Amino acid sequence: MTKDERKQYLILQDPNIYKGLLILAIPLMLNNLIKTLHDVIDMFFVSEIPGFATEAINSISLTFPVFFTYLSLGIGLSAAGTALISQHVGSKQIDKAKRFASNLFVISIILGLVLNVVAFFIAEPIMRLMGTDGFVLENSVKYLKIRAFELPFVFIFFAFTAIRQSSGDTVTPVIYGVITVVLNIILSPLFITVFGFGVSGAAIATLIANVVIMPFMIHQLFNAKEGITVDKKYLRLDREVSRIIVKYSVPASLGQSITAIGFIIMNTIIVTYGDPTVAAFSVGNRITSIILHPVMAIGGVLAAYLGQNIGNENPDRARLAFRKAMVLSFWLMALGSFMIIWFRSPLLSIFIKDDPVALALGIEYMFYLLIGLPLMGIFQTFVGTFSGTGNTKFTFAFTIARLWILRIPAIMIFKYFTELGSSGIWYAMLISNVVIILPGIYFYRQIDFKPKIEIDRKRKKLENLNV
Repeated sequence: MTKDERKQYLILQDPNIYKGLLILAIPLMLNNLIKTLHDVIDMFFVSEIPGFATEAINSISLTFPVFFTYLSLGIGLSAAGTALISQHVGSKQIDKAKRFASNLFVISIILGLVLNVVAFFIAEPIMRLMGTDGFVLENSVKYLKIRAFELPFVFIFFAFTAIRQSSGDTVTPVIYGVITVVLNIILSPLFITVFGFGVSGAAIATLIANVVIMPFMIHQLFNAKEGITVDKKYLRLDREVSRIIVKYSVPASLGQSITAIGFIIMNTIIVTYGDPTVAAFSVGNRITSIILHPVMAIGGVLAAYLGQNIGNENPDRARLAFRKAMVLSFWLMALGSFMIIWFRSPLLSIFIKDDPVALALGIEYMFYLLIGLPLMGIFQTFVGTFSGTGNTKFTFAFTIARLWILRIPAIMIFKYFTELGSSGIWYAMLISNVVIILPGIYFYRQIDFKPKIEIDRKRKKLENLNV
């Protein structure tokens, strides 16, 4: 049995779905953990900038929703690509899978280059609009402008990840991801501290790490010995294929980008509470992301898992995979939250130095964040399911509802109609994570688990006869 056949058996036939989900998700979990460690290391070194520890942390953290707005378009493309390519793989239409993979690659390059230019020139107006000034404004703008040049390479990585995961290969993207992060971890302290670039050094290190791996990744996209590859004969914009990719990527991309814009607005509100609140919010999120990334990995794997089973016209197994992933994600989050909640004070004190107000706020914030994290496991399972089944319109509505209909209005109400202060932010986040489960259940019940691609019935009949 070849590697491809073993992966397809694991996804399409192996009776132990928990085992399949974990085997495919564990590499992504490790990759996400290493990425989080890199973010934490970046935060540690910028917090060592003399006299500007809190401001330096804020300079990076406040750029996250801005940069994520650009990344959201790549995430949407990746989600659509994973769903469509995996369904073709599941239905044994390998040539069509290559055709979609090649077009996904071309679209990703074009979009990455366009966003590179846009992100560079709007960096300063965006950060001014968020209400930053002084040290934070100057350094956040520099940080965003440098990272703008990272976008074409990141978008290629998104395409690469979607193509490899669609055929069940979650290991190769992780290998490249780990190499990138290790390089980043080595380079960050050099550029931040040794070479004296400060906050900008973190961006320079990330850019270099992403560029270094790119030739090897592109080579593998075209020449991998197993799984789906990019085919030179399809390396052009095919009108019909591109239309289908865009059709399914636009709702997911819009959902992510509008969510990111919502986070920009939310951060703008948080800035009005002062630097201690911003630091508590930023550091708390980075620490808790260590336990959030595993369920994000399961959600990503679930998309490919569902896509292949739907393409194979096995809806019952797809539904069962959803239920297993939901249970696994919930309990992983519950266990992780229980372990970290007791150590949040010493963890926060590593990064928040000489600011007892920020430390106290961080301890309070992490309590509410951690008790709600098991619900984030449910949220991520729904997102993976909507993406994997090709129902990206539900991904759009679901992600938008949590932030724009629930969280931001609640934050505004607590800010202007109560005396809760910063605590209103934490309460609003917890409430939004609880209430969003209800529309998630509603959207899930609308899914028919039918293929979103054309199945070659004649080929499938011949294959069944051969078996």
